[in-house]
Amino acid sequence: MTEITIKNVGPIKEISLSLNKINIFMGPQSSGKSTIAKIISHFTWLEKDLITKPFSLDKNIIENILNFHQWQGYFNEKSFISYKGDVLYIEFSINQGIHIKNYNKFGYKRSKISYIPSQRNVIVLPDIKKLELGNTNLRSFLFDWYDARTIYNKDNKLSLLNLGINYYYNKDIDQDYIQANNNSEYNISLSNASSGLQSIIPLITLIEYIANGVYNEENKSFELRQKEIATNNLVYDAKVLKPYFGEKTIIKDEQERNKYREIINNKLSEGDSKVKEYYDEYLKVSNNLLKTQNTQLIIEEPEQNLFPTTQKELVYYLINKCLNKQDNKLTITTHSPYILYALNNCMLHYLVKDKIGKDDNINCPYINPSEVSVWEIKEGEIRNIQQEDNLIEDNYFDKSMKEIMNDFYNMINYYE
Repeated sequence: MTEITIKNVGPIKEISLSLNKINIFMGPQSSGKSTIAKIISHFTWLEKDLITKPFSLDKNIIENILNFHQWQGYFNEKSFISYKGDVLYIEFSINQGIHIKNYNKFGYKRSKISYIPSQRNVIVLPDIKKLELGNTNLRSFLFDWYDARTIYNKDNKLSLLNLGINYYYNKDIDQDYIQANNNSEYNISLSNASSGLQSIIPLITLIEYIANGVYNEENKSFELRQKEIATNNLVYDAKVLKPYFGEKTIIKDEQERNKYREIINNKLSEGDSKVKEYYDEYLKVSNNLLKTQNTQLIIEEPEQNLFPTTQKELVYYLINKCLNKQDNKLTITTHSPYILYALNNCMLHYLVKDKIGKDDNINCPYINPSEVSVWEIKEGEIRNIQQEDNLIEDNYFDKSMKEIMNDFYNMINYYE
């Protein structure tokens, strides 16, 4: 389980938490929700980047960390982050730089990590492709969006929850459209659609792409293929050549490695059980490192500009679609009580599912409450807001509603 400690970063004073399968962060504006989500995203990605390439740390790594999530001004001499992931322990501070300990060298399972920002409706801005965004999370999101939308065209439209709306991309004119189900006359540009559709369409399009298409990794860049070859060689040397020929075996170049490989291949063809054991372990580790095994989605404010019923349907969709693999994770920041209510429904469904009959008309999916963590952030600190059964208890949404209604109840007595 991933463990993170954050001290003195932006509005965060000091927090420590262990990531679960579903992680929800709620709190007032500027309380630190997005700061935590971005740290989860970046250090999860950093672990992946460091473990799947046989290169040394980039000398500009601190500058890159600050720039990617626009963190200039968030860090000071007291700032500190520690991250313990699947295979790496990372410590980071401005003064001390970055320190890494690899305690499970070949235990990593490659993950597709996607940060979906609250500014996702920028996709409708004119000439967005021409903007110089630098190496930022928004640029990374846009690149994923450009890949994802090409899947959907007039012959393969994307249906959006229960909204009665389909989305498609017209490649010929580089335009995005929405169309009502069974109504070809309702066909408008996404740039002219409602703010809710401009928010939910890139969100769902990207999730569908990640859930269905990211595991098909045929189209890779030359740079990525070269990185994978180098990584694969490291695994082969560590799991096959050195165990068989001795740990002191030195492979000077690819020609020498090929000579060793030829010997191994001959031993395999002869049915050598020991070599096969080494080779099978190499295949397992190489597959985990080089082929995507799971996804980790970090979503800012999925409820943005959406009606409460649509928010509920979106939560149900996210649980069904994003958690369809064992090691998938979902992290959400939210201002919406409806996100919490819908999530609570799914957890309660799990607790009572064995008592529900087929005709009880329960439409929500279920999720084991032990796989969900919900945190409330206030004044730079964090607290879990779940009961002993992990259902969500009183929180600042409920308190805010009571405060609003108190004004109403105080005045209603004077109303005639």
